[in-house]
Amino acid sequence: MNFRIIRTLLKKEITDIFRDTKTIIIMIVVPLVLYPLLFLGTMLLTSNIIKESTVKTYNVAIVSSTEEDYAFVESLLKEALDTHQYHFDISKFPTDEDYEKSLRNEKYQGIISIKTLEDDYPDFEVYTLTSSNKSSTCKGMIDQVLKDYKEKIIDEKLKDAIADYDALTADPFEIDHKDYSSKEETTGMLIGYIMPFMMIISVLMGAFTVAIDVSVGEKERGTLETLITLPIRNSEMMISKFLAVSIFALFSVTINLLSFTLMGIYIYNSMSLAKTLMGGFKFTQFIPSIILMAAVMILFSFFVSALCLCVDFTAKSVKEANNMTTPLMLILMTGAGVTVIPGVKLTSLKALIPILNVSLLIKDLFMLKFDPYMIAIVFFSTLIHTMIAIFVMTKIFSSEDILFGEGVKGVRIFEKRANMKEKQIPEIGDIIFVFALMFLISTFAGGYVILRFGFAGYAVSQLIIFAVPVLYAWYMKTDFINVFSIKKPRINELVGAVLFFAGTYILVTLLVSWVSALLPSILESNEQLSGIVSSGGFVASLFVIGIMPAFAEEAAFRGFLYGTLKNKKIPILVTMIITALVFAAYHMNLLQFIYVSVMGMIMSYMIYNSKSIFVTCLFHLLNNSFSVILQFNPQIINKIQFLGKSEFSLSDNFLYLGISIAILTLAFFISDRKVGFFKIKKSEN
Repeated sequence: MNFRIIRTLLKKEITDIFRDTKTIIIMIVVPLVLYPLLFLGTMLLTSNIIKESTVKTYNVAIVSSTEEDYAFVESLLKEALDTHQYHFDISKFPTDEDYEKSLRNEKYQGIISIKTLEDDYPDFEVYTLTSSNKSSTCKGMIDQVLKDYKEKIIDEKLKDAIADYDALTADPFEIDHKDYSSKEETTGMLIGYIMPFMMIISVLMGAFTVAIDVSVGEKERGTLETLITLPIRNSEMMISKFLAVSIFALFSVTINLLSFTLMGIYIYNSMSLAKTLMGGFKFTQFIPSIILMAAVMILFSFFVSALCLCVDFTAKSVKEANNMTTPLMLILMTGAGVTVIPGVKLTSLKALIPILNVSLLIKDLFMLKFDPYMIAIVFFSTLIHTMIAIFVMTKIFSSEDILFGEGVKGVRIFEKRANMKEKQIPEIGDIIFVFALMFLISTFAGGYVILRFGFAGYAVSQLIIFAVPVLYAWYMKTDFINVFSIKKPRINELVGAVLFFAGTYILVTLLVSWVSALLPSILESNEQLSGIVSSGGFVASLFVIGIMPAFAEEAAFRGFLYGTLKNKKIPILVTMIITALVFAAYHMNLLQFIYVSVMGMIMSYMIYNSKSIFVTCLFHLLNNSFSVILQFNPQIINKIQFLGKSEFSLSDNFLYLGISIAILTLAFFISDRKVGFFKIKKSEN
């Protein structure tokens, strides 16, 4: 490999990129000028609105039959200036005017009508127009004034009724707040919520446009073919393009970080509140955070640059490249936005998940949490992800069929449905888009409904998982029977599903005991599902936990995912492994990831063998339903010795492992189409 040629090609790529005015505007002008102006403008506008709402004068009219009542209400409103800083312009309401008309013409923002009763206290009627912001604000102020008056009356009554009122209402104790958080930790917490999103989006902004220009852009201009005919290696050309994209991604990060820093300095020097919250903190405390963030962002920039080039090299036009990169943008934005969700922390499993691991690590670094173990896992996993992405990019660039042939088609959702062919098969881009969209919706919308509605929200999240791939497949006129393996199963395959469940359940129980013995704390993360199950009744839980996932998750994983991959030129074993691992990763739980991977492989084999999704639905239904039954009927656990054990002796391990293998072997020979007891000569397609 000739590094002089790579340096020359890199210089050529960078020069060509800087000639593009659009790139300069997006990467330099926007972050340095537009972002600060938008952010500061929003802050100033919000501040002015809040300030204006408190100092603005509101016209309030009083309707009263006597001068005494008018003076009384007027005094209440004037007192609000001292207690709440409310500004009212008070006047009598003309008897010949209409209430509604006066409010709609904005002559008054509020009208108070006094109804004198026989007792000591009058009743009030307040007329406002809540569709008007000013009148709505005025309503809140009047309500507060009348609430203060009510509390004053109640307080006076209690004083008259209780002899030792002052002693009873005295504060029984004092509260002395002591905050152990330093100014650096408080400031870091605020920065930690903003920085990950800004850094990841900055990388995407820098890599997105440049990657399209140096790949599919050169295809459209016809210069890529010319470059390939030169006496240089494909690897040298690819490395120069990859380095160019990575450099601009890092350049974008640097510019955005500079913009963020300048904006922070301005806010600190111009806003008294910022000085109160952040005053006295030592910037030097964040130097290790910045150094570690810079190191991980270099790796992450390489990763994103390789991903963008992988996608863009397969596109046939700039328009198609933009469409195909949309799922990647969704995934990056989702991973960056997860840091603002309360309770999401960096764990050993999350440290292995691309994008999410970098986002959560940056958050922890600025909150001054330096866990060497987590930092090492994130760096190592990001390095592995980057190497895999570069390897795939190399293979794509080395294939002229992909570069100049039909290549890999992208995302079909951006095409008109009327122009789509009947019974087509989704592409890899469709898989990425569907699962990015499913993850995005289920994480934010699904997470919200679970927090808001509890058990019922879990049912909504399952509907989302089912609806996204099925509706997508309907829109692109997918061959449903082929992709979703909609076929009537044979009796022996259903019997095999029951036996597969029994053997797998024993194997998974042993596996959980082994893992929990090595990592005792891992069981804590598995208690959330039990809480969800316990919050509903038995019938509802059986439907929502047992039945719904059996169809929703199977439609997404053994349906859309497996059904698409099996129609590509991918070895079936690789297809089965990918399906199992994606299914396990979806559960976002380290313990579940371990044993769900095993279950996923068995279900992948089942659908490969039977060509029927109903077989895996039955397996899934039995597994989840049995967990619900045990949750609501603990006496079953007490009666069956195996179910009640969390730890097994060496002899028990060998015994139950042998039973599991025997049942799984029997299930295989009963259900397998080629070598089983009920084998057929020719497999159905």
